[in-house]
Amino acid sequence: MRILLVTVLVCLALSGSASAGSNPHNITKPAPAKPEKPHVQPPKGCRGCPTAWAYISSTPSLSAVAGLLKAIGLDAALAGPFNGTLALPTNDAVAAYTVQFKADVTAHPEVFNSFLAKLLNYHFILRSAPAWQLDTIALSTRYMSWNAFPHRVTFVVDKSAVPKAAPKTWQWSAKSWANKPLPRLFPVSHIVDEQGKNVTFAKKDTFVQGGGVIHSINAVLGASDVFPSLTAAGAAYPQTMSSLMAMVDQVSAALNISVIDQIENTPGTLATPSNLAIIATLTQFPIIPTPQMLYALLAYHLCPAPGGSVKGLLYTRFTTNPKFNPCLTLLGIDKKEPSLKLQYKSTANADVLKPDTNTITFLDLNNEAAQAGILVPDITTPLAVTHVIDTVLLPPVSNLA
Repeated sequence: MRILLVTVLVCLALSGSASAGSNPHNITKPAPAKPEKPHVQPPKGCRGCPTAWAYISSTPSLSAVAGLLKAIGLDAALAGPFNGTLALPTNDAVAAYTVQFKADVTAHPEVFNSFLAKLLNYHFILRSAPAWQLDTIALSTRYMSWNAFPHRVTFVVDKSAVPKAAPKTWQWSAKSWANKPLPRLFPVSHIVDEQGKNVTFAKKDTFVQGGGVIHSINAVLGASDVFPSLTAAGAAYPQTMSSLMAMVDQVSAALNISVIDQIENTPGTLATPSNLAIIATLTQFPIIPTPQMLYALLAYHLCPAPGGSVKGLLYTRFTTNPKFNPCLTLLGIDKKEPSLKLQYKSTANADVLKPDTNTITFLDLNNEAAQAGILVPDITTPLAVTHVIDTVLLPPVSNLA
């Protein structure tokens, strides 16, 4: 636009100088555009600012995320004063994310809403964070990890965007600390999530009642343990989950079924052995396992939630409700064998600074109690929770046939 404006002005100046016989080089150039000034506080104390929900629900480009927020009941919480930050994906961003779902999420709304709560709480920053900061900064979100620490997003500033001769109004306050240098602000160019994605802004700095701020963003933010599908989680953890995904593909091809679809569409808890655990087990196995044996093996690692209840998704710290834990595995359901259960347990560490020890107790090949350790807990997908474990759960040999 600026190039077009300069071109038009030059043409007009040349036309006028030719008719007047003046120097064609005597052209008045337009003044350079001033850089955008930062907004670190709502204008005029935000008098007249809408509530967060009023703005979200009336903005067409946020209609998709507005529907998701309403589905999990966050609309009521945003109807009053709000002093945090919301980084909300646009309709296009939501569409690009939901197309990655492999599960029929409409069949289990209660479980899916639990997933949405985790996903959207990661877009809820705990303090007001305008898109102007002193430096690149990691900000805590409302989404808490299994060890009770908040997940974070990082606001990345672009220091090249501010000239050194920026006016005083670019400082935190031109009225305080008179005659003293004040910290300089820089525009936030993008957000980096815990999965390493660089997410740009569609619109910055909409202030709302209570001093909070809303940014529209061009992609859904991803916490380190929330994914749109098990396939996406496997791609994010190739060093720990690639062998399991390869086994799923192998069994699916051999039996002409889609094991991954079965897992994705079953609300429940999945234990996924690490690459090292699978390699160690298969190399020591006395026989070459058949596809049917491998399917039975996979079925021993999945506990369907009773009645599709969200309470059947076993997160740390694990419930002691016997209705859900120990959990009956898919293999136990298929074989009508109630002993094929998994007992999930969290044990507090004597050193309060260290995390709990999370384990699974199961019946092994010899029908004896054995234990597996959980390496990576609480990986959430739309209908399930997955735990990466250090041992392959080999069921009693009579149930592998």
